[in-house]
Amino acid sequence: MKARIGPARSLIAATVLLIGATPCVARAQATRTPNPNAPRLVVGTFRSSDKKLSVAASEELRSRFSGDIPMRALTVLSSGDYKQVVEQSGYPYDEALASGDLNSLAKLLRTDEYMEGTVEKTATGYKITSSLTLTRDPSLTQPLPAVEGAKLSQASAALSKVLQDARKQLDFEKKCNSLGRDGKAADAIAEARKGTAAYPQATLTRLCELQVRSGFKQAPDSIIMAAEEILKVDPTSKIAITNAAQAYKDKGNQDKSTEMLVRLLATDPSNTRLVDDVVNALAASGKSEMAKPIISQAIKDNPGDVRLMKLGFLIYLASKDSKNGTMIGEEMVKIDTSLADTAYFAKMVAAYDGDSAFAKAAETAAKGADKFPKNTTILTMLGSEQLKAGQQQQAIATFRKILAINPKAPNARMLIARTYDEIKQPDSALVTLREAKAAGEDGQAVGGYALSIGNKLFKVGQETLNKAQQSKASEDYATAIAANKKVLPWVLFADSSLTVAENKNQAKFILAVAAFQISVAAVSDAPKTKSCELAKLAQEHISTAQGNISAGGRFAPQVVAQLMPVIPQIMTGADQMAKQYCGPPAKP
Repeated sequence: MKARIGPARSLIAATVLLIGATPCVARAQATRTPNPNAPRLVVGTFRSSDKKLSVAASEELRSRFSGDIPMRALTVLSSGDYKQVVEQSGYPYDEALASGDLNSLAKLLRTDEYMEGTVEKTATGYKITSSLTLTRDPSLTQPLPAVEGAKLSQASAALSKVLQDARKQLDFEKKCNSLGRDGKAADAIAEARKGTAAYPQATLTRLCELQVRSGFKQAPDSIIMAAEEILKVDPTSKIAITNAAQAYKDKGNQDKSTEMLVRLLATDPSNTRLVDDVVNALAASGKSEMAKPIISQAIKDNPGDVRLMKLGFLIYLASKDSKNGTMIGEEMVKIDTSLADTAYFAKMVAAYDGDSAFAKAAETAAKGADKFPKNTTILTMLGSEQLKAGQQQQAIATFRKILAINPKAPNARMLIARTYDEIKQPDSALVTLREAKAAGEDGQAVGGYALSIGNKLFKVGQETLNKAQQSKASEDYATAIAANKKVLPWVLFADSSLTVAENKNQAKFILAVAAFQISVAAVSDAPKTKSCELAKLAQEHISTAQGNISAGGRFAPQVVAQLMPVIPQIMTGADQMAKQYCGPPAKP
Protein backbone atom coordinates (compact mmCIF):
# COMPACT_ATOMS: atom_id res chain seq x y z
CA MET A 1 0.00 0.00 0.00
CA LYS A 2 1.32 3.42 -0.86
CA ALA A 3 1.93 5.95 1.87
CA ARG A 4 -1.01 8.33 2.05
CA ILE A 5 -0.42 11.97 1.27
CA GLY A 6 -2.63 15.02 1.55
CA PRO A 7 -5.89 14.02 -0.22
CA ALA A 8 -6.75 17.38 -1.78
CA ARG A 9 -3.32 18.02 -3.28
CA SER A 10 -2.83 14.41 -4.44
CA LEU A 11 -6.31 14.18 -5.92
CA ILE A 12 -5.68 17.33 -7.91
CA ALA A 13 -2.42 15.94 -9.27
CA ALA A 14 -4.01 12.64 -10.20
CA THR A 15 -6.98 14.36 -11.78
CA VAL A 16 -4.75 16.52 -13.94
CA LEU A 17 -3.04 13.36 -15.19
CA LEU A 18 -6.38 11.70 -15.84
CA ILE A 19 -7.87 14.67 -17.66
CA GLY A 20 -4.70 14.94 -19.71
CA ALA A 21 -5.12 11.30 -20.70
CA THR A 22 -8.77 11.67 -21.71
CA PRO A 23 -8.10 11.98 -25.52
CA CYS A 24 -6.34 8.58 -25.46
CA VAL A 25 -9.29 7.03 -23.66
CA ALA A 26 -11.66 8.58 -26.18
CA ARG A 27 -9.66 7.19 -29.09
CA ALA A 28 -9.63 3.73 -27.54
CA GLN A 29 -13.43 3.88 -27.38
CA ALA A 30 -13.98 5.27 -30.83
CA THR A 31 -17.11 3.23 -31.29
CA ARG A 32 -18.72 4.97 -28.28
CA THR A 33 -17.93 8.65 -28.49
CA PRO A 34 -18.83 10.46 -25.23
CA ASN A 35 -21.21 13.40 -25.34
CA PRO A 36 -19.21 16.33 -23.93
CA ASN A 37 -22.46 17.82 -22.60
CA ALA A 38 -23.67 14.62 -20.94
CA PRO A 39 -23.64 14.36 -17.14
CA ARG A 40 -20.68 12.46 -15.66
CA LEU A 41 -20.86 9.77 -12.97
CA VAL A 42 -18.13 8.24 -10.81
CA VAL A 43 -18.80 4.97 -8.99
CA GLY A 44 -16.63 4.56 -5.89
CA THR A 45 -15.36 1.23 -4.63
CA PHE A 46 -18.23 -0.34 -2.72
CA ARG A 47 -17.72 -1.35 0.90
CA SER A 48 -17.45 -5.01 1.84
CA SER A 49 -15.66 -7.20 4.34
CA ASP A 50 -14.20 -9.00 1.31
CA LYS A 51 -11.87 -6.71 -0.68
CA LYS A 52 -12.00 -8.95 -3.74
CA LEU A 53 -15.79 -8.72 -3.69
CA SER A 54 -15.56 -4.91 -3.33
CA VAL A 55 -13.45 -4.63 -6.46
CA ALA A 56 -15.43 -7.18 -8.49
CA ALA A 57 -18.80 -5.64 -7.67
CA SER A 58 -17.65 -2.07 -8.32
CA GLU A 59 -16.07 -2.97 -11.67
CA GLU A 60 -19.17 -4.92 -12.65
CA LEU A 61 -21.36 -1.91 -11.83
CA ARG A 62 -19.24 0.57 -13.83
CA SER A 63 -19.24 -1.77 -16.81
CA ARG A 64 -22.97 -2.44 -16.51
CA PHE A 65 -23.93 1.25 -16.22
CA SER A 66 -21.66 2.18 -19.13
CA GLY A 67 -23.19 -0.53 -21.30
CA ASP A 68 -26.83 0.02 -20.31
CA ILE A 69 -26.97 3.82 -20.38
CA PRO A 70 -26.25 5.59 -23.69
CA MET A 71 -23.15 7.79 -23.58
CA ARG A 72 -25.15 10.67 -24.95
CA ALA A 73 -27.15 10.50 -21.69
CA LEU A 74 -24.40 9.70 -19.15
CA THR A 75 -20.63 9.26 -19.07
CA VAL A 76 -19.49 6.72 -16.48
CA LEU A 77 -15.88 6.94 -15.32
CA SER A 78 -14.20 3.62 -16.18
CA SER A 79 -12.64 1.31 -13.61
CA GLY A 80 -9.21 1.90 -15.14
CA ASP A 81 -9.51 5.66 -14.82
CA TYR A 82 -10.88 5.38 -11.28
CA LYS A 83 -8.04 3.04 -10.26
CA GLN A 84 -5.46 5.41 -11.70
CA VAL A 85 -6.69 8.49 -9.87
CA VAL A 86 -7.21 6.91 -6.45
CA GLU A 87 -3.88 5.06 -6.43
CA GLN A 88 -1.98 8.15 -7.54
CA SER A 89 -3.71 9.96 -4.68
CA GLY A 90 -2.30 7.48 -2.18
CA TYR A 91 -5.47 5.47 -1.61
CA PRO A 92 -5.86 1.71 -2.14
CA TYR A 93 -8.12 0.78 -5.03
CA ASP A 94 -9.70 -2.12 -3.14
CA GLU A 95 -10.96 0.03 -0.23
CA ALA A 96 -13.95 2.33 -0.25
CA LEU A 97 -13.21 6.03 0.07
CA ALA A 98 -14.82 7.95 2.91
CA SER A 99 -17.90 9.82 1.69
CA GLY A 100 -16.14 13.18 2.04
CA ASP A 101 -13.13 11.99 0.04
CA LEU A 102 -15.36 10.55 -2.67
CA ASN A 103 -17.18 13.87 -2.92
CA SER A 104 -13.85 15.69 -3.26
CA LEU A 105 -12.79 13.26 -5.95
CA ALA A 106 -16.06 13.75 -7.83
CA LYS A 107 -15.60 17.52 -7.77
CA LEU A 108 -12.01 17.34 -8.97
CA LEU A 109 -13.02 14.97 -11.77
CA ARG A 110 -15.81 17.40 -12.68
CA THR A 111 -18.43 14.70 -12.44
CA ASP A 112 -22.02 15.65 -11.72
CA GLU A 113 -22.93 12.59 -9.69
CA TYR A 114 -21.31 9.84 -7.68
CA MET A 115 -22.42 6.50 -6.28
CA GLU A 116 -21.34 4.64 -3.18
CA GLY A 117 -22.68 1.73 -1.21
CA THR A 118 -22.11 -1.76 0.17
CA VAL A 119 -22.07 -5.24 -1.30
CA GLU A 120 -22.43 -8.44 0.68
CA LYS A 121 -22.55 -12.15 0.02
CA THR A 122 -25.84 -13.72 1.08
CA ALA A 123 -27.08 -17.29 1.36
CA THR A 124 -28.69 -17.02 -2.07
CA GLY A 125 -26.25 -14.74 -3.88
CA TYR A 126 -25.42 -11.05 -3.53
CA LYS A 127 -27.05 -7.94 -2.08
CA ILE A 128 -26.15 -4.37 -3.07
CA THR A 129 -27.23 -1.28 -1.14
CA SER A 130 -26.36 2.11 -2.65
CA SER A 131 -27.09 5.78 -3.03
CA LEU A 132 -26.74 8.42 -5.74
CA THR A 133 -25.43 11.84 -4.71
CA LEU A 134 -25.20 15.13 -6.57
CA THR A 135 -21.60 16.28 -6.47
CA ARG A 136 -22.41 19.93 -5.87
CA ASP A 137 -23.76 19.15 -2.39
CA PRO A 138 -23.18 15.86 -0.52
CA SER A 139 -26.47 16.41 1.33
CA LEU A 140 -28.37 15.96 -1.96
CA THR A 141 -28.60 12.19 -1.86
CA GLN A 142 -31.03 9.71 -3.39
CA PRO A 143 -31.11 6.38 -1.52
CA LEU A 144 -31.63 3.55 -3.98
CA PRO A 145 -33.61 0.41 -3.24
CA ALA A 146 -31.46 -2.58 -2.29
CA VAL A 147 -31.11 -5.19 -5.04
CA GLU A 148 -30.25 -8.88 -4.92
CA GLY A 149 -29.21 -11.51 -7.43
CA ALA A 150 -27.86 -15.04 -7.55
CA LYS A 151 -24.87 -13.64 -9.44
CA LEU A 152 -23.11 -10.26 -9.32
CA SER A 153 -24.15 -9.67 -12.91
CA GLN A 154 -27.80 -10.15 -11.99
CA ALA A 155 -27.61 -7.83 -8.99
CA SER A 156 -25.75 -5.26 -11.11
CA ALA A 157 -28.38 -5.44 -13.85
CA ALA A 158 -31.10 -4.84 -11.27
CA LEU A 159 -29.23 -1.84 -9.84
CA SER A 160 -28.71 -0.46 -13.34
CA LYS A 161 -32.48 -0.44 -13.83
CA VAL A 162 -32.96 1.20 -10.42
CA LEU A 163 -30.37 3.87 -11.24
CA GLN A 164 -31.97 4.70 -14.59
CA ASP A 165 -35.36 5.06 -12.92
CA ALA A 166 -33.96 7.30 -10.18
CA ARG A 167 -32.21 9.54 -12.72
CA LYS A 168 -35.54 10.38 -14.37
CA GLN A 169 -35.94 13.14 -11.79
CA LEU A 170 -32.61 14.85 -12.50
CA ASP A 171 -33.60 17.16 -15.35
CA PHE A 172 -36.56 18.34 -13.30
CA GLU A 173 -34.30 18.87 -10.29
CA LYS A 174 -32.01 21.08 -12.39
CA LYS A 175 -34.96 23.14 -13.62
CA CYS A 176 -36.32 23.47 -10.08
CA ASN A 177 -32.94 24.60 -8.81
CA SER A 178 -32.52 27.14 -11.63
CA LEU A 179 -36.04 28.58 -11.25
CA GLY A 180 -35.57 28.82 -7.51
CA ARG A 181 -32.40 30.87 -7.99
CA ASP A 182 -34.36 33.14 -10.32
CA GLY A 183 -36.95 33.78 -7.63
CA LYS A 184 -39.74 31.82 -9.36
CA ALA A 185 -40.90 29.74 -6.41
CA ALA A 186 -44.18 28.45 -7.88
CA ASP A 187 -42.57 27.38 -11.16
CA ALA A 188 -39.68 25.73 -9.30
CA ILE A 189 -42.07 23.72 -7.13
CA ALA A 190 -44.07 22.71 -10.22
CA GLU A 191 -40.93 21.31 -11.88
CA ALA A 192 -39.99 19.49 -8.69
CA ARG A 193 -43.42 17.90 -8.59
CA LYS A 194 -42.97 16.69 -12.19
CA GLY A 195 -39.73 14.99 -11.21
CA THR A 196 -41.38 13.35 -8.22
CA ALA A 197 -44.16 12.08 -10.51
CA ALA A 198 -41.53 10.65 -12.87
CA TYR A 199 -39.87 8.80 -9.96
CA PRO A 200 -42.23 8.41 -6.97
CA GLN A 201 -39.38 7.57 -4.55
CA ALA A 202 -37.53 10.76 -5.51
CA THR A 203 -35.68 12.65 -2.79
CA LEU A 204 -33.67 15.04 -4.98
CA THR A 205 -36.69 16.81 -6.47
CA ARG A 206 -38.40 16.77 -3.09
CA LEU A 207 -35.28 18.31 -1.54
CA CYS A 208 -35.37 21.07 -4.14
CA GLU A 209 -39.04 21.72 -3.36
CA LEU A 210 -38.27 21.82 0.35
CA GLN A 211 -35.38 24.24 -0.07
CA VAL A 212 -37.51 26.52 -2.25
CA ARG A 213 -40.31 26.54 0.33
CA SER A 214 -37.85 27.20 3.13
CA GLY A 215 -35.88 29.80 1.19
CA PHE A 216 -39.04 31.74 0.36
CA LYS A 217 -40.22 31.61 4.00
CA GLN A 218 -43.38 29.69 3.26
CA ALA A 219 -45.69 28.56 6.08
CA PRO A 220 -44.19 26.08 8.57
CA ASP A 221 -46.85 23.47 7.76
CA SER A 222 -45.88 23.43 4.07
CA ILE A 223 -42.19 23.02 4.99
CA ILE A 224 -43.01 20.25 7.46
CA MET A 225 -45.09 18.44 4.84
CA ALA A 226 -42.26 18.58 2.29
CA ALA A 227 -39.68 17.48 4.86
CA GLU A 228 -41.76 14.57 6.12
CA GLU A 229 -42.22 13.28 2.55
CA ILE A 230 -38.44 13.12 2.17
CA LEU A 231 -37.97 11.42 5.53
CA LYS A 232 -40.31 8.62 4.51
CA VAL A 233 -37.78 7.74 1.79
CA ASP A 234 -34.57 8.89 3.48
CA PRO A 235 -34.91 8.99 7.30
CA THR A 236 -31.38 10.40 7.63
CA SER A 237 -31.67 13.39 5.26
CA LYS A 238 -29.93 16.25 7.07
CA ILE A 239 -31.62 18.88 4.93
CA ALA A 240 -35.08 17.48 5.67
CA ILE A 241 -34.44 17.03 9.39
CA THR A 242 -32.88 20.50 9.77
CA ASN A 243 -35.74 22.23 8.00
CA ALA A 244 -38.35 20.22 9.88
CA ALA A 245 -36.73 21.09 13.22
CA GLN A 246 -36.80 24.81 12.39
CA ALA A 247 -40.36 24.68 11.03
CA TYR A 248 -41.65 22.89 14.12
CA LYS A 249 -39.87 25.48 16.26
CA ASP A 250 -41.42 28.32 14.24
CA LYS A 251 -44.79 26.67 14.70
CA GLY A 252 -44.27 26.56 18.45
CA ASN A 253 -43.99 22.78 18.73
CA GLN A 254 -40.77 22.56 20.73
CA ASP A 255 -41.14 18.83 21.46
CA LYS A 256 -41.21 17.90 17.77
CA SER A 257 -38.41 20.36 17.03
CA THR A 258 -36.27 18.72 19.69
CA GLU A 259 -37.13 15.27 18.38
CA MET A 260 -35.90 16.33 14.94
CA LEU A 261 -32.68 17.72 16.41
CA VAL A 262 -32.01 14.41 18.12
CA ARG A 263 -32.54 12.62 14.80
CA LEU A 264 -30.14 15.07 13.19
CA LEU A 265 -27.60 14.39 15.90
CA ALA A 266 -27.73 10.68 15.07
CA THR A 267 -26.75 11.45 11.47
CA ASP A 268 -23.68 13.49 12.40
CA PRO A 269 -22.61 12.93 16.03
CA SER A 270 -19.16 14.48 15.51
CA ASN A 271 -20.48 17.86 14.34
CA THR A 272 -19.46 20.13 17.22
CA ARG A 273 -21.74 22.97 16.16
CA LEU A 274 -24.65 20.56 15.99
CA VAL A 275 -23.69 19.21 19.39
CA ASP A 276 -24.09 22.68 20.89
CA ASP A 277 -27.42 23.24 19.13
CA VAL A 278 -28.84 19.91 20.23
CA VAL A 279 -27.57 20.07 23.79
CA ASN A 280 -28.90 23.60 24.22
CA ALA A 281 -32.26 22.65 22.71
CA LEU A 282 -32.51 19.57 24.89
CA ALA A 283 -31.61 21.54 28.00
CA ALA A 284 -34.16 24.23 27.16
CA SER A 285 -36.94 21.72 26.55
CA GLY A 286 -36.05 19.27 29.30
CA LYS A 287 -35.74 16.42 26.76
CA SER A 288 -32.17 15.31 27.35
CA GLU A 289 -33.35 11.75 27.98
CA MET A 290 -34.23 11.45 24.27
CA ALA A 291 -30.59 11.76 23.26
CA LYS A 292 -29.12 9.30 25.77
CA PRO A 293 -29.86 6.01 23.95
CA ILE A 294 -28.57 7.48 20.69
CA ILE A 295 -25.25 8.64 22.06
CA SER A 296 -24.89 5.56 24.26
CA GLN A 297 -25.10 3.30 21.21
CA ALA A 298 -22.75 5.55 19.24
CA ILE A 299 -20.12 5.38 21.99
CA LYS A 300 -20.53 1.61 22.18
CA ASP A 301 -20.11 1.27 18.43
CA ASN A 302 -17.06 3.57 18.34
CA PRO A 303 -14.95 2.83 21.46
CA GLY A 304 -12.34 5.46 22.18
CA ASP A 305 -13.93 8.10 19.93
CA VAL A 306 -13.42 11.19 22.09
CA ARG A 307 -15.74 13.32 19.97
CA LEU A 308 -18.62 10.99 20.75
CA MET A 309 -17.54 10.77 24.36
CA LYS A 310 -17.59 14.55 24.63
CA LEU A 311 -21.08 14.58 23.17
CA GLY A 312 -22.19 11.88 25.61
CA PHE A 313 -20.58 13.79 28.46
CA LEU A 314 -22.62 16.89 27.61
CA ILE A 315 -25.88 15.01 27.05
CA TYR A 316 -25.69 12.95 30.22
CA LEU A 317 -24.92 16.02 32.30
CA ALA A 318 -27.74 17.95 30.61
CA SER A 319 -30.10 15.12 31.61
CA LYS A 320 -28.85 15.34 35.23
CA ASP A 321 -27.37 11.84 34.99
CA SER A 322 -24.28 12.77 36.98
CA LYS A 323 -23.11 9.21 37.56
CA ASN A 324 -22.78 8.29 33.88
CA GLY A 325 -21.84 11.80 32.80
CA THR A 326 -18.87 12.05 35.17
CA MET A 327 -17.80 8.49 34.32
CA ILE A 328 -17.68 9.37 30.61
CA GLY A 329 -15.93 12.64 31.41
CA GLU A 330 -13.16 10.92 33.36
CA GLU A 331 -12.59 8.36 30.60
CA MET A 332 -12.65 11.07 27.94
CA VAL A 333 -9.81 13.11 29.46
CA LYS A 334 -7.72 9.97 29.99
CA ILE A 335 -7.73 9.53 26.22
CA ASP A 336 -7.31 13.22 25.35
CA THR A 337 -5.97 15.35 28.18
CA SER A 338 -6.48 18.55 26.15
CA LEU A 339 -10.23 18.16 26.76
CA ALA A 340 -9.66 18.76 30.48
CA ASP A 341 -10.09 22.51 30.04
CA THR A 342 -11.66 24.98 32.45
CA ALA A 343 -15.16 24.27 31.12
CA TYR A 344 -14.65 20.54 31.70
CA PHE A 345 -13.66 21.06 35.32
CA ALA A 346 -16.58 23.44 35.88
CA LYS A 347 -19.06 20.86 34.54
CA MET A 348 -17.51 17.97 36.45
CA VAL A 349 -17.47 19.88 39.73
CA ALA A 350 -21.08 20.98 39.24
CA ALA A 351 -22.11 17.39 38.46
CA TYR A 352 -20.46 15.94 41.56
CA ASP A 353 -21.84 18.80 43.61
CA GLY A 354 -25.35 18.18 42.31
CA ASP A 355 -24.99 14.55 43.35
CA SER A 356 -23.91 15.65 46.87
CA ALA A 357 -20.49 14.06 46.27
CA PHE A 358 -18.77 17.06 47.82
CA ALA A 359 -15.46 15.33 48.55
CA LYS A 360 -15.24 14.16 44.93
CA ALA A 361 -16.19 17.64 43.74
CA ALA A 362 -13.42 19.12 45.87
CA GLU A 363 -10.94 16.54 44.56
CA THR A 364 -11.86 17.37 40.95
CA ALA A 365 -11.67 21.10 41.58
CA ALA A 366 -8.22 20.56 43.15
CA LYS A 367 -7.07 18.83 39.96
CA GLY A 368 -8.37 21.77 37.97
CA ALA A 369 -6.55 24.19 40.25
CA ASP A 370 -3.32 22.22 39.83
CA LYS A 371 -3.66 22.45 36.05
CA PHE A 372 -4.81 26.09 36.03
CA PRO A 373 -3.20 27.55 39.20
CA LYS A 374 -3.92 31.15 38.20
CA ASN A 375 -7.55 30.63 37.25
CA THR A 376 -9.57 32.30 40.00
CA THR A 377 -12.85 30.80 38.77
CA ILE A 378 -11.59 27.27 39.36
CA LEU A 379 -10.02 28.29 42.66
CA THR A 380 -13.35 29.75 43.75
CA MET A 381 -15.05 26.45 42.89
CA LEU A 382 -12.37 24.60 44.84
CA GLY A 383 -12.87 26.79 47.90
CA SER A 384 -16.64 26.38 47.77
CA GLU A 385 -16.39 22.60 47.47
CA GLN A 386 -13.86 22.43 50.29
CA LEU A 387 -16.35 24.23 52.49
CA LYS A 388 -19.09 21.77 51.56
CA ALA A 389 -16.75 18.88 52.26
CA GLY A 390 -15.95 20.30 55.71
CA GLN A 391 -12.41 21.31 54.76
CA GLN A 392 -12.58 24.82 56.21
CA GLN A 393 -8.86 25.42 56.74
CA GLN A 394 -8.11 24.29 53.20
CA ALA A 395 -10.85 26.58 51.93
CA ILE A 396 -9.36 29.57 53.72
CA ALA A 397 -5.97 28.81 52.15
CA THR A 398 -7.63 28.58 48.72
CA PHE A 399 -9.39 31.93 49.10
CA ARG A 400 -6.08 33.46 50.20
CA LYS A 401 -4.55 32.17 46.95
CA ILE A 402 -7.29 33.93 45.03
CA LEU A 403 -6.51 37.21 46.81
CA ALA A 404 -2.79 36.77 46.07
CA ILE A 405 -3.68 36.57 42.37
CA ASN A 406 -6.32 39.29 42.46
CA PRO A 407 -6.38 41.46 45.62
CA LYS A 408 -9.73 42.87 44.47
CA ALA A 409 -11.36 39.46 43.98
CA PRO A 410 -15.00 40.04 44.91
CA ASN A 411 -16.44 38.18 47.90
CA ALA A 412 -13.23 36.25 48.68
CA ARG A 413 -12.68 38.00 52.02
CA MET A 414 -16.33 37.60 52.88
CA LEU A 415 -16.02 33.85 52.32
CA ILE A 416 -12.94 33.76 54.54
CA ALA A 417 -14.79 35.66 57.27
CA ARG A 418 -17.77 33.29 57.07
CA THR A 419 -15.43 30.32 57.31
CA TYR A 420 -13.68 31.71 60.39
CA ASP A 421 -17.10 32.21 61.93
CA GLU A 422 -18.03 28.57 61.17
CA ILE A 423 -14.91 27.25 62.89
CA LYS A 424 -15.49 29.49 65.94
CA GLN A 425 -12.69 31.98 65.33
CA PRO A 426 -14.65 35.25 65.63
CA ASP A 427 -11.61 37.47 66.13
CA SER A 428 -10.13 36.30 62.82
CA ALA A 429 -13.52 36.73 61.17
CA LEU A 430 -13.77 40.34 62.32
CA VAL A 431 -10.22 41.10 61.19
CA THR A 432 -11.07 39.71 57.76
CA LEU A 433 -14.24 41.81 57.53
CA ARG A 434 -12.20 44.90 58.34
CA GLU A 435 -9.84 43.89 55.50
CA ALA A 436 -12.83 43.51 53.18
CA LYS A 437 -14.07 46.99 54.02
CA ALA A 438 -10.58 48.46 53.52
CA ALA A 439 -10.36 46.69 50.15
CA GLY A 440 -13.48 48.53 49.00
CA GLU A 441 -16.02 45.72 49.19
CA ASP A 442 -19.67 46.67 49.51
CA GLY A 443 -20.19 48.27 52.91
CA GLN A 444 -23.77 47.11 53.22
CA ALA A 445 -22.76 43.50 52.55
CA VAL A 446 -19.80 43.61 54.91
CA GLY A 447 -21.72 45.42 57.62
CA GLY A 448 -24.75 43.20 57.15
CA TYR A 449 -22.73 40.08 57.82
CA ALA A 450 -21.09 41.68 60.85
CA LEU A 451 -24.54 42.64 62.12
CA SER A 452 -25.80 39.06 61.70
CA ILE A 453 -22.92 37.74 63.81
CA GLY A 454 -23.44 40.52 66.34
CA ASN A 455 -27.12 39.65 66.60
CA LYS A 456 -26.26 35.97 67.13
CA LEU A 457 -23.83 36.86 69.92
CA PHE A 458 -26.39 39.27 71.39
CA LYS A 459 -28.91 36.45 71.87
CA VAL A 460 -26.25 34.46 73.72
CA GLY A 461 -25.59 37.50 75.90
CA GLN A 462 -29.28 37.79 76.79
CA GLU A 463 -29.42 34.12 77.74
CA THR A 464 -26.36 34.37 79.99
CA LEU A 465 -27.76 37.44 81.77
CA ASN A 466 -31.08 35.72 82.39
CA LYS A 467 -29.26 32.75 83.87
CA ALA A 468 -27.15 35.05 86.10
CA GLN A 469 -30.21 36.92 87.38
CA GLN A 470 -31.75 33.61 88.36
CA SER A 471 -28.66 32.13 90.02
CA LYS A 472 -27.25 35.39 91.51
CA ALA A 473 -23.84 33.71 91.21
CA SER A 474 -20.83 35.92 90.57
CA GLU A 475 -19.40 33.52 88.00
CA ASP A 476 -22.64 33.67 86.03
CA TYR A 477 -22.58 37.48 86.11
CA ALA A 478 -19.01 37.39 84.89
CA THR A 479 -20.06 35.07 82.06
CA ALA A 480 -22.89 37.44 81.14
CA ILE A 481 -20.54 40.43 81.08
CA ALA A 482 -18.02 38.57 78.90
CA ALA A 483 -20.73 37.33 76.53
CA ASN A 484 -22.21 40.79 76.02
CA LYS A 485 -18.78 42.37 75.58
CA LYS A 486 -18.25 40.09 72.56
CA VAL A 487 -21.23 41.76 70.90
CA LEU A 488 -19.87 45.30 70.98
CA PRO A 489 -17.05 45.23 68.38
CA TRP A 490 -19.31 43.48 65.87
CA VAL A 491 -22.17 45.96 66.07
CA LEU A 492 -19.83 48.97 66.27
CA PHE A 493 -18.15 47.80 63.05
CA ALA A 494 -21.52 47.05 61.49
CA ASP A 495 -22.77 50.54 62.33
CA SER A 496 -19.67 52.08 60.72
CA SER A 497 -20.09 50.01 57.54
CA LEU A 498 -23.83 49.78 56.90
CA THR A 499 -25.43 52.22 54.47
CA VAL A 500 -29.13 51.43 54.99
CA ALA A 501 -30.65 53.52 57.81
CA GLU A 502 -32.88 50.75 59.16
CA ASN A 503 -29.92 48.39 59.49
CA LYS A 504 -27.80 51.09 61.18
CA ASN A 505 -30.62 51.66 63.68
CA GLN A 506 -30.70 47.92 64.38
CA ALA A 507 -26.95 47.96 65.04
CA LYS A 508 -27.33 50.89 67.44
CA PHE A 509 -30.21 49.13 69.20
CA ILE A 510 -28.16 45.95 69.77
CA LEU A 511 -25.20 48.07 70.89
CA ALA A 512 -27.37 49.93 73.40
CA VAL A 513 -29.06 46.82 74.82
CA ALA A 514 -25.81 44.81 75.02
CA ALA A 515 -24.15 47.69 76.86
CA PHE A 516 -27.22 47.95 79.12
CA GLN A 517 -26.96 44.23 79.93
CA ILE A 518 -23.27 44.60 80.82
CA SER A 519 -24.19 47.42 83.21
CA VAL A 520 -27.02 45.40 84.78
CA ALA A 521 -24.72 42.42 85.35
CA ALA A 522 -22.00 44.70 86.77
CA VAL A 523 -24.22 46.63 89.24
CA SER A 524 -25.89 43.38 90.29
CA ASP A 525 -22.59 41.72 91.21
CA ALA A 526 -20.51 44.72 92.39
CA PRO A 527 -22.01 44.97 95.94
CA LYS A 528 -20.91 41.44 96.79
CA THR A 529 -17.25 42.39 96.80
CA LYS A 530 -17.65 46.17 96.69
CA SER A 531 -15.86 46.01 93.34
CA CYS A 532 -14.65 49.37 92.02
CA GLU A 533 -13.87 47.69 88.69
CA LEU A 534 -17.44 46.51 88.22
CA ALA A 535 -18.83 49.87 89.23
CA LYS A 536 -16.73 51.68 86.65
CA LEU A 537 -17.63 49.04 84.05
CA ALA A 538 -21.30 49.74 84.73
CA GLN A 539 -20.73 53.50 84.42
CA GLU A 540 -18.93 53.16 81.11
CA HIS A 541 -21.47 50.91 79.44
CA ILE A 542 -24.62 52.58 80.73
CA SER A 543 -23.33 55.75 79.06
CA THR A 544 -22.96 53.81 75.81
CA ALA A 545 -26.51 52.53 76.22
CA GLN A 546 -27.86 56.02 76.86
CA GLY A 547 -26.04 57.44 73.81
CA ASN A 548 -27.45 54.89 71.35
CA ILE A 549 -30.85 53.92 72.69
CA SER A 550 -32.76 56.73 71.01
CA ALA A 551 -31.53 55.75 67.53
CA GLY A 552 -32.28 52.15 68.35
CA GLY A 553 -35.78 53.19 69.25
CA ARG A 554 -36.60 53.57 65.60
CA PHE A 555 -35.85 49.85 65.19
CA ALA A 556 -37.59 48.43 68.30
CA PRO A 557 -39.68 51.22 69.86
CA GLN A 558 -41.52 49.03 72.38
CA VAL A 559 -38.36 47.58 73.89
CA VAL A 560 -36.72 51.00 73.99
CA ALA A 561 -39.79 52.44 75.72
CA GLN A 562 -39.33 49.85 78.49
CA LEU A 563 -35.60 50.54 78.84
CA MET A 564 -35.64 54.35 78.75
CA PRO A 565 -36.86 54.81 82.34
CA VAL A 566 -34.53 52.10 83.66
CA ILE A 567 -31.31 53.47 82.13
CA PRO A 568 -31.17 56.56 84.42
CA GLN A 569 -31.72 54.31 87.44
CA ILE A 570 -28.82 52.06 86.45
CA MET A 571 -26.70 55.12 85.76
CA THR A 572 -27.43 56.57 89.22
CA GLY A 573 -26.73 53.25 90.89
CA ALA A 574 -23.43 52.87 89.01
CA ASP A 575 -22.34 56.39 89.97
CA GLN A 576 -23.12 55.78 93.65
CA MET A 577 -21.23 52.48 93.64
CA ALA A 578 -18.25 54.10 92.00
CA LYS A 579 -18.13 56.80 94.71
CA GLN A 580 -18.56 54.23 97.44
CA TYR A 581 -16.21 51.52 96.19
CA CYS A 582 -13.57 53.56 94.41
CA GLY A 583 -13.16 56.37 96.94
CA PRO A 584 -12.53 59.97 96.07
CA PRO A 585 -10.58 60.63 92.93
CA ALA A 586 -6.86 61.04 93.41
CA LYS A 587 -5.64 64.64 93.72
CA PRO A 588 -3.61 65.85 90.75
